[in-house]
Amino acid sequence: MREFVEKMLHTRVEREHVDVSGLPLYLRGLYSLERWTVFGVPFVMASPIENVTVKTMAKHRNTLETALGIPVAFALESATGYRVERMLEAGLAFVATDKQVYLPFLGVALNGGKSHAGGRKQVSIETLSPQAQRLAIMALYGELDGANVTQAANVLAVAKMTVSRAFDELAAVDPSIIVSEGRRRVLRPDRNKMALWRRLEPYMASPVAREHRLTRVPDVGLPPGGVSALSEISMLQDDPWPTFTATKAQERVLGLATDARNAEFDEPEEPACVVQVLRYEPEPAPGCIVDPLSAILSLPDDVRDDPRVAGEIEYVLNRVLGVDYEGNR
Repeated sequence: MREFVEKMLHTRVEREHVDVSGLPLYLRGLYSLERWTVFGVPFVMASPIENVTVKTMAKHRNTLETALGIPVAFALESATGYRVERMLEAGLAFVATDKQVYLPFLGVALNGGKSHAGGRKQVSIETLSPQAQRLAIMALYGELDGANVTQAANVLAVAKMTVSRAFDELAAVDPSIIVSEGRRRVLRPDRNKMALWRRLEPYMASPVAREHRLTRVPDVGLPPGGVSALSEISMLQDDPWPTFTATKAQERVLGLATDARNAEFDEPEEPACVVQVLRYEPEPAPGCIVDPLSAILSLPDDVRDDPRVAGEIEYVLNRVLGVDYEGNR
């Protein structure tokens, strides 16, 4: 197993013993556990001792990751193509000897056969396009589950070709999110939305195309964005001025576009408000009036690295992505 991974990844795999004393007794007899380190990233390789269903493995993965504090992958010996597909659909990291290496927390999805999108040409992605990112965020909010290209295009109000390319991008960064059902490709996001966010977030960019610092607040009702949006659903303190989001169409209506700049709007150091123009239409999370994931992505790195902000971001993520969280309240 290790030799296969080293051959596929062209790197050395370090192995260590895993202390299982803190694990539930029923798990100790079901898996042989090793701590692997690849590209400097540690994770647990769990080799099933008995035959375990994919559904059960998903539950065990969550328990193991909580107890051990690092990602978990499963070692599959003599795995059938059907089992590999089920593992991908469930969003489980795994290594199937001589077949496939799927370690999404490393950004690795390699196989010796055709792609999992019906043999479509694979694309290489460093950053998701705006519409692919919007599609990913909607999937994280629990929307569009089971939607095909046509259905997603209708919801996003964009061309089917645009959505088809977005499907290609999502399949490239996380093969488990797009599955083939007959001749159709459909969205089947991991039910563990936090795990899905951890896998997709490295490929996401700030949605802000540009921002305007204004001397007055526009009369048009704009949804909050950035820190203002996060302060609506957390204890994060807002800036001295509110931040709003606008689409490019709203930017033109407000007279903020470069070719139609309203002289009434200046760029003061202490603005009345800030308007962030987004690359895509924001998608409010269920039960929210804001798009918290886009708001998080819009924050500069130095702001996100602040311990106080980072703690509130984690609270928002757990709240929005469906994980119980008490927080330090």
